Amino acid sequence: MFRKSVTLSLQEEINFLKKKGKFAISLSNPSFENKTIKNFNLENFNIQKSLSGEKKLIKLAKKNLLKQWIINKSNQNDIIITNGAKAGLYCVFKVIANRQKKNNFGIVNPNWPTYIDLIKISGGSPVFFNTKIENEYEIHLPTLEKFIKKNKLRILVISNPNNPSGKIHSQQAINKIINICEKNKCYLILDESFSSHVFSKKLLLKKSQYKSKYLIIINSFSKNYHLQGLRLGVVLANKKLIEEFSNLHTAINGAPNNVSQNLIIKNNKRLLQTKDIKNKMKLVTDFLFSKGVDFYKPEGSFYIFPKILNKKRFKTLSKKYGLFYIGGENFGSKIYKDHYRFCFEKNKNELKKIIQIMSKNKIY
Repeated sequence: MFRKSVTLSLQEEINFLKKKGKFAISLSNPSFENKTIKNFNLENFNIQKSLSGEKKLIKLAKKNLLKQWIINKSNQNDIIITNGAKAGLYCVFKVIANRQKKNNFGIVNPNWPTYIDLIKISGGSPVFFNTKIENEYEIHLPTLEKFIKKNKLRILVISNPNNPSGKIHSQQAINKIINICEKNKCYLILDESFSSHVFSKKLLLKKSQYKSKYLIIINSFSKNYHLQGLRLGVVLANKKLIEEFSNLHTAINGAPNNVSQNLIIKNNKRLLQTKDIKNKMKLVTDFLFSKGVDFYKPEGSFYIFPKILNKKRFKTLSKKYGLFYIGGENFGSKIYKDHYRFCFEKNKNELKKIIQIMSKNKIY
């Protein structure tokens, strides 16, 4: 039986309470600043020019979302646009799962809960590699290689920057993981959906050559451009795989959403603005630090994964004062049950209101 999305379920509950006139706000989900799109003409947007995505948008993807990768202009690799990163991930999982009967797909925890659901519906079996706050969510490479071999993994999924911890694995570390995966004929899916939201520049400054046939990159215009409903994702992989992904994506979705593609193409510079996020992150981390809360300072994404000081008090008072959150046990393992996801990418007034309520009522 398939689960209901924890993030969408939370938002559904909040919307229901708001309709009843009650105060309700999400600690865990973003609430982006409103943006007005001017001079947006829908003429000819019903014409599907390309099943794999508009060339101008693919060019923008290379420039803005995949900029830490040196992509050769050869016939060995290719890029497609999908209707959201979620659709891209499903196509990747399904194509790989279709190749043999038994499919163990590894996920590095903490993880985005949707990975688990997508793996299951594609016919795979999720297995988990836990990282801990005590070790700064580092991946111990010798242990990872044993994990891949023991479980005979077909796929390993890593989100980088991580959702929910904000951890970024350096390009040097990622290159070592690529080598381990290649050696064990395991595909590495690198989900870089928050690649524009990087606070620690040293981690992603060094560019890497994209050359491994076992490396698949996922990215998201929706996340990087702060437009959740846009539903535009990006997949970079070797050309043979891309052809299979594209065929499956077309069978399910048709061509990528033409209106969303053209919206990005025509408003690219104005929409890709991330300068306020670091200030919002500082507002939250300063507050948590002042209260003695244990957390890993985010290096990227727009999430933080704090430890709860008093779980019973936190649960009771957050509900009492209309603050709703996603508990850490939803992010891959019960070892995170004392954590929760805090999203700092919110309307500034909303974020200040949350901190005010938490501070006044000692909800931490």
